[in-house]
Amino acid sequence: MSPGRAPRLHPGPLPSPSRSSAIDAAGGATQHRPSKLRHTTTTTPADAGSVPSSAETHGATCQQGDVSHGAQYMREELGFEKIPEDIVHHIHSHLHVQDAARAACVSRVLLRSWRRYSNLRLDDRTLGLTGKKYEDREISIIDKVNKILENHYSNGVKVKTLLLDLYDYKNIDASYLDRWLEISVKSGTEELYLMLQPVMDGNYYSFPCSVLSDKAAASSIQTLFLVSCIFHSTSTLGCLKRLKSLNLSMVHITEEGFGHFLSKSSALEWLVVHGCRGITCLRIPCTLQQLKILHITTCQMMQVVEIDAPNLCTLCYSGGPLAEISVRNSSQLKDVTFWFNYVSAPAILSYARARLPYIAPNVECLTLRSHKENFNTPVLSSKLIHLKKLEIGVLKSEEAFAPSYDAFSLVSFLDASPVLDSFVMWVEQDVVMQDPVVGDEAKYSRRKPDCCYNSLRQVTISSFSSAKSLVELTIHILESAPSLQRLILDTTHSHGTLVRCRASGGICGQCCEMSVTALAEAHRAVEVAGRYIAGRVPSGVEFQVLEPCSRCHTGNP
Repeated sequence: MSPGRAPRLHPGPLPSPSRSSAIDAAGGATQHRPSKLRHTTTTTPADAGSVPSSAETHGATCQQGDVSHGAQYMREELGFEKIPEDIVHHIHSHLHVQDAARAACVSRVLLRSWRRYSNLRLDDRTLGLTGKKYEDREISIIDKVNKILENHYSNGVKVKTLLLDLYDYKNIDASYLDRWLEISVKSGTEELYLMLQPVMDGNYYSFPCSVLSDKAAASSIQTLFLVSCIFHSTSTLGCLKRLKSLNLSMVHITEEGFGHFLSKSSALEWLVVHGCRGITCLRIPCTLQQLKILHITTCQMMQVVEIDAPNLCTLCYSGGPLAEISVRNSSQLKDVTFWFNYVSAPAILSYARARLPYIAPNVECLTLRSHKENFNTPVLSSKLIHLKKLEIGVLKSEEAFAPSYDAFSLVSFLDASPVLDSFVMWVEQDVVMQDPVVGDEAKYSRRKPDCCYNSLRQVTISSFSSAKSLVELTIHILESAPSLQRLILDTTHSHGTLVRCRASGGICGQCCEMSVTALAEAHRAVEVAGRYIAGRVPSGVEFQVLEPCSRCHTGNP
C-alpha cells in the first residue's frame, strides 16, 4: 500500500487499510455501517436527480420506461392511500435513495413522502453513472446532486443523512461543495459523509466549519466522516454535544485544531484517525468519558499517543512508525490490535511483549501483526493475566532479508497468559528459520514444560511448515496444555479455513493460490506433522492437518 494513497472508505467509523477493502483498518477492524445506507443491486434510474420534479409535473411517470399504465394498479394493489402518511413515510425512509425516487414516480402518496425523504446517499451507483465515461459522469454528477439537494431545500426538507461520495472526481469546484453543504447541513442533520479524492498538488478542499458553527446544526450531528480535505477547527465551531462517531481520513488538521475539535465533542464514542500527517502527538483527553473505540492508522508523522479516556475498550494502532503509547486509565481496555507493515517499525512482537502489560494490563483479546521481525520475542517476567484470545502473525516483508525468526520464542506470550483460551498464529516461511527436522522425533521437546497452560483449549497454526522451531513450538503446546480440545495445522498459507474452497471445508469458491515452492513445502509440512506431531496428540484432542487442495493447488510459478 502506498503511504500517501487514501483508502476507499465506506460509511462507518472503521477505516480500511486499502482503498479496495473496508476499513479493515481499520481495520480490521468489524465495520459499522448505518442500516439506512446499504447497497442495493437494483437497476439504476436514468436520472434520479430529476425524479421528484418530473413526477410532480407529469404525474406518475418513470424516466426509465413508461410504467404509467401500471401506476393505478400498483396504487390499488399496495393500498398506500389507505395507510396513514406517517407510516408510509417511515417505510419509504428505509429505502435506498434510488429506490425511494423511483417509487415516487408511481404513487402520489410516495411522491409526497419523497419530499420528506431525509436519507441521501449520492454516488455513482445511486445516480446511475457507473456506465458512463468519466467526462460525462463529472458533468452529470454535479447536475444530479444539484437537482436533488435544491429540490429538498426548496421544499424545506430536513436532510437527516447526507453522503457525498465524490472520491473518483477531481475537478468539482469548491463552490459547489460549499453550496451543497450549506443548504443541507441544518438542524436535524445527524450523519454527514464527505469523501473526496486526494490531490497530488496539495490543493485540498477546505471543509467549511461555518456549517458546524450554527448551534442547532452542530448540536444535531451524530456522525462525521471526512476523507481528503482540510479542516480548520476555529473558535466559531459549535458544541458537537451529540457527536458519537468521528472518522478523519487523509484530513489536514493541526494538533491544536484537533484538540479544539475534541474539546467540543464530549459525547464521542468512536474515533478513527487515518493518514492525518499534521498530527505528531495525539492526545485523547479525560473529557471523552464516552469514548469506547479508538483507531489510529497510517499516521506517518505520529510519535506520541497519550490516552486518558477512562472507558476506552478497543485500541487499534496500525501502520506508520511505532509511536510511544501511554494509557492513563486502562481498566476498561480489553481489546488491542497492533498491525505494522512498515519496515521502519521492526520487532513489534518484542515491543508488545515488553510494553503491553503496562499499556493494557487488563487486555483480554490481543491481535499482533508484524511484517518485519528480526528479533526473537524476549522471555520476560511481566504477565498478561486477563488475556483470553491471542492472534499473532509474522509476515514476510518487501525488504529482502535472511529468515531468522525463532517461532519457538512465541512461548513468551503463552507463558505470560495464564488464562489464555484461544491461540491463533502464523509465521510465514520466508520469516522463520528453516532448520530442517531430521532424525529421532523424541528430541524435539526443546524444554521441559515449566508452565502449564491450563485454560488453553483452541490452537490454530497457519502457514505451518517443516521448520524445526514450529515443530518444537507445537510439541511444547501439546505437552503443556492439559485442557487442549482442538489443534489445527494449516499448511496452505490460507490463514484459516475461510479462504479455502467448499471442497476443502471452507466457504469460498477457490482456495488461495500457492506457488510451486510453497506447494512443495506444504507437502513436506504434512509429512513432518504426521511423523513428529500426530503421535503426541492425546486421544481427546481434535487434530487436523489442512493439506493442499487437490482441485485448486496445482502450483503456480
